[in-house]
Amino acid sequence: MPLAALIAAQDQVDRGDGLRAVLPLAGRTLIEHQAGLARRAGAAHVVVLVERVPAALAQAIDRLRRDGLRIEIARTVGDAVDRFHPDERVLLIADGVVAAQAAVDALVDTPGPALLALPDMPDHEAFERIDAEDRWGGYAVMDKAMLVATANMLGDWDFSSTLLRRLVQGDALRVPALAPDGPAAEGGAALPPPVIATGPAATAAVERLMLSRAERDEGNWAERHLHRLIAAPLLPQAMVRRIDERQVAWGSVAVAWLALLLAGFGYFWGAALLLPIAAAGGALARRMGLVWSDAPAEFLPGAARMLASAAVLGLLARHEAATGGWGWWTIALLVPASLGGMAALRPVARALRAPPTPLWTASEDALLWLAPALAVLGGWRWAIAALAAYAMASFLERFRAVWKSASACED
Repeated sequence: MPLAALIAAQDQVDRGDGLRAVLPLAGRTLIEHQAGLARRAGAAHVVVLVERVPAALAQAIDRLRRDGLRIEIARTVGDAVDRFHPDERVLLIADGVVAAQAAVDALVDTPGPALLALPDMPDHEAFERIDAEDRWGGYAVMDKAMLVATANMLGDWDFSSTLLRRLVQGDALRVPALAPDGPAAEGGAALPPPVIATGPAATAAVERLMLSRAERDEGNWAERHLHRLIAAPLLPQAMVRRIDERQVAWGSVAVAWLALLLAGFGYFWGAALLLPIAAAGGALARRMGLVWSDAPAEFLPGAARMLASAAVLGLLARHEAATGGWGWWTIALLVPASLGGMAALRPVARALRAPPTPLWTASEDALLWLAPALAVLGGWRWAIAALAAYAMASFLERFRAVWKSASACED
């Protein structure tokens, strides 16, 4: 059955008259994070239940729509219920509550009505009690029929609490919010507990978890060490200032094309120093994109930056070929050819379950960082040769790994 989401956005923060839904979170708002959780869990569209729409909430909803999410506003419970299709399952998200993505995914994977449950202990006393053992983790999934029945009997009662009681009375499945795959002692991974964001202080823990999404143990030595060293202190500042990752990505493209302009006038040292800066900017944009989604920034800026880098290499090869012969064109061509070959092997390696790419292997960014150091040690000519040798060795390693995996499959 298709999935939709109903997000309650009516409660106010502890201090002031603002809504919990628009609390700042990593440069955006809490409701954008809640909508992202629902979207990654498979929700095709989202309905926001809110009595009034302040400017900050309207802006957040506009951003979600620009990102391609189908999102609607309902002023009453009856209006919200009417916006769901009879065949849809509905993911209910309580006002201001954020849970781990893995817990939400496990919840929506259940076949029938279900809710997130937390153990009844002092650390979770802010959550609504279900019984002597459990409290509600703020997320539940059900069909539209239950929403309609609850809306018809609501009266002056709170919608979320009434719906929770009906779920409990109907023996809805309880999914542990802390270990949906089983107790941690039995090998299940313990998850961070849900958080009720009643004020700015409560969102700090959520923000730290979101920023940690960008620290994936993927990529080669340049991505894991150099880019992490540069991006880690810049990422929180960029998010707090609400800088769009697309602006950072296209800014890195502008730096790369400025490097190409310098190379066109023969200033190869200026180009060699600007290109690593462009690579770091691209890495920062990718990490900013990972904070709010499972995918990095869009493909086009990276392709434009790579094109500028390849053009700089071509100009450098022409410069060296003018005095050293046409063979330097061939040597320089080995760099993009090897990188292209590695890119072509990636889907094959995934399909054959080849070993992971070693940390030492080359990438465009790694070559850009190495180029100035190699030029200092041996000049531009031998820097090209060393980069070509490094790229070829990396390609041969991936080809060997894929070949070995293919041979094992045949056996």
